Amino acid sequence: MADETEKTPAQEAPPMPQPFEIPVLPLQNTTLFPETVVPLAVGRDRSMLAVESALATEEKLLGCITTKTENVTGDDAKFEDLFQVGTIVNIKRMMRNEGVMQLIVQGLDRFRVVEWQKDTPYITAKIEVLPDLVRRDEEEIEALKRNIQGMVQQALAILPQVPPEIRMAVMSQQDPVQLSYFMASVLDLGVETEQKMLEAESVDGLLTLTHAALARELEIMQIRSKIATEAQTEMDKSQRDYVLRQQLKAIQKELGEDESGEKAEAGQLRERLEKADLPDEVRKEAERELRRMEQLPQTAPDYHVIRTYLEYVLELPWKKSSEEKLPHRSAKDP
Repeated sequence: MADETEKTPAQEAPPMPQPFEIPVLPLQNTTLFPETVVPLAVGRDRSMLAVESALATEEKLLGCITTKTENVTGDDAKFEDLFQVGTIVNIKRMMRNEGVMQLIVQGLDRFRVVEWQKDTPYITAKIEVLPDLVRRDEEEIEALKRNIQGMVQQALAILPQVPPEIRMAVMSQQDPVQLSYFMASVLDLGVETEQKMLEAESVDGLLTLTHAALARELEIMQIRSKIATEAQTEMDKSQRDYVLRQQLKAIQKELGEDESGEKAEAGQLRERLEKADLPDEVRKEAERELRRMEQLPQTAPDYHVIRTYLEYVLELPWKKSSEEKLPHRSAKDP
């Protein structure tokens, strides 16, 4: 009798493809992910030779690997400058424009370099396709997925300029792995974070990385939105104040009121303030009131109140004392 726990052929995982050789395209500051479609511009000689080699095959497959540092170009990259894990892409379209190849590529599978083959005239490597990500904790996966979807909705609310097709693609994506890869491809998370996401071996691990990266990006978006709103409010207030001041000047001109007297009086007070030996707190408050007075017409009630206050402040004997002593009387004295 056969062992009931033995796997049937239908239950067995499909065999992984044998390692094969593929032309490699080094990428700077860019990480490609499976099941994403992205444009690429290729203009360096060695990189273009790698693309042409891929286009010469029926499958049109190219191995895309990110450089470890941003200052290494496709022409200069050595084996040790490249990560070991990348993405196999299919070249969907290629156009030449002023010596540059404009590509549309689609990510297919993750791969790991088994052995580097050559680096001239372009880089090639023997690679193995990596298996699908494993699922370890279904409840944690579901919780992380829902949190990520919630943060995506918040981000989209802050970014109204996001194209409708991007919104539809994000909100309709139910596969947590593809949702993570898509978010990594449209957000600038940095090479280190993106490479960790690409190399994640489990769905749980990938979603944890995505959750942390998206939470940080959302916080940055919220801060930037707050700053932009406050700046716009301040700008609107400044513009409104400017318009009101111009209107006030026009009214004063129509009434025949002369501003020269106001300016002269304010100038004299400012000159006296600069020469006066005032305590710091008193000086700060006096200068604030003088700025207020300069914005008011002479006919305003507050204008004369502030002027009187400033005159009084300037006449007080700050930081001066006399030798006279007041007589001391005991509480028992009649």
